[in-house]
Order: sequence, then C-alpha cells, then structure tokens
Amino acid sequence: MTFNFKMISIIICSKQGNIADELQANIRATIGVPYELIVIDNSDNRHSIFSAYNEGVRQATQEILCFMHEDIRYHSDDWGNHVIAHFSDSQTGMIGLAGAYCLLFVPSLWAKAKPHFKCLIQSFPDKNRPARHYRSSERPVELACVDGFWFCMRKSLFEHVSFDAGRFRHFHFYDMDISMQVRQQGYAIQGVTDILIEHFSTGSLDARWLEAAYLFHRKWEKELPASVNNSPRHKPLMRLKAYRDLLYLHRKNHFPVSSETRMIGWKTLGLNIATAYLLSLFKK
Repeated sequence: MTFNFKMISIIICSKQGNIADELQANIRATIGVPYELIVIDNSDNRHSIFSAYNEGVRQATQEILCFMHEDIRYHSDDWGNHVIAHFSDSQTGMIGLAGAYCLLFVPSLWAKAKPHFKCLIQSFPDKNRPARHYRSSERPVELACVDGFWFCMRKSLFEHVSFDAGRFRHFHFYDMDISMQVRQQGYAIQGVTDILIEHFSTGSLDARWLEAAYLFHRKWEKELPASVNNSPRHKPLMRLKAYRDLLYLHRKNHFPVSSETRMIGWKTLGLNIATAYLLSLFKK
C-alpha cells in the first residue's frame, strides 16, 4: 500500500464552544503540514468526550486523526510531519506521548503500572508548583495504552472501533478503552519522542472517575492485565498499591465498597487484601 497521507484532521472537544485564539495560532505556527480543525462545541455539556470524539471522526476527511485537549501548547516545530512519518509503519494504529506498558487488573490509573512512558511537559494550575519535564529515549516504544491529552489514530480503524458512548457517560477512560480496541484489532500503539507538548491541567479522581473505572474493568476483565512485554517489575507490590489507592478513593469520595470491589481485591491480592485495607486507612 502506498503511503501518501498529507493532511491531519485535528479533533477537539471544547468546553468553551471554541478553542482560544492562542491555541489556534500555536497549532498553525508549529504543525508544518496542511490540516483541518474540527472543534466540537460542548459548552452546553450535551456531549461526553466519547460522543464528541465520535462526532469529530464523522466530520473528519483525513486518514490521520489527532485528538487533543484544548489546554495544551506545542513546543515542537513541524510536528505534523513527525506524526505522518510514524504512520508510515502499516502496523502502527495509534501514537501518543504518555502511557503504560501494562494495564493492571485492579481499576486504576494507567500510571499506577510502573515503569511507564512519558514525553511531555506537565504544568499545574497551582502556579507555585513547578512544571515537570519528562523526556524519554530517542526511539518510539510500544505501549499498552496512551494518555488522552494528545494522541493520533488512523481513521480507517474506525470502521472497526469507536469511542464507547453507549457505555461511558462522562470524560474518563476514553483513552484506555480506545487503546484496548486498537490492540484488539492487532495494531501497535507507539509512544513517540520527537514531539513535545505542554499540558496545563491534571485529572480529577472523583466519583465519576470511580464509576468509569469499574465500567472499564467489567468491559475488559477477560483481557486484563494487558501488557506489551514482561514489564513492569514488582507486580505484586504494584497490585497492592493500586488496590490500596482504589480503596482510598472510595473513602475520599464516599463511594461504597461493593462486593465487586472485594472480589477484585481477592482475585488480585488473596490474603494480602487485608494489608491493602489497612494501608488505605493511613494513605494521605
């Protein structure tokens, strides 16, 4: 198959209804290739990010789709040509700048599996907290999932996959769920290192996050844990910490611990489930 992708469709779900002029100028100055910008107006909250991105896919006219948050800034010039080059490998279905080599059986953030991959600048709403710079090796690495603040996919994949708006209602786990679908289709997910982006916000681990975490776990239970290699190391300790943190979030959000929660802990930790319960009481 001849590789002739020349343009990129950029898809953004905007809480403001349209993206800031500063971001539009930043994209225009750095992308380096022709592109179309598709902004899904979600100022009235009629969309989840799942339905917004599905609508963006329907409107897109190009084969490479770039899904991005509206609170980022590009620090790399000519990043569009880098994106196009990464899809010259016909086995690559998805690329991102952060993600995990393994997804745990415990409902958790992808970052709970360590080591994980990051190539970005993470800024924080608290201006007194310094930004964190994450740079990785020069070569792309295969991942089990990517983080949703920025990722790109082949549009042709959407003949077989979609953002699961029927199951998920809000703004969590869309990235991990679509990553699992890409893997299910036999395509590789790559973490790339030649594009640098600054992200200006962090996620919220609230009750909605917990609801989505269990929905994701039920959907993919038979496929978890999912790993691209034998890493990460210290899996028993990671499972213990992930389950401890899950219980902590239950307490923090006044979210009842169900029989499902206890069963996940028993399957994952066995008798160590008691240790996780005790540790969760002391976690700050």
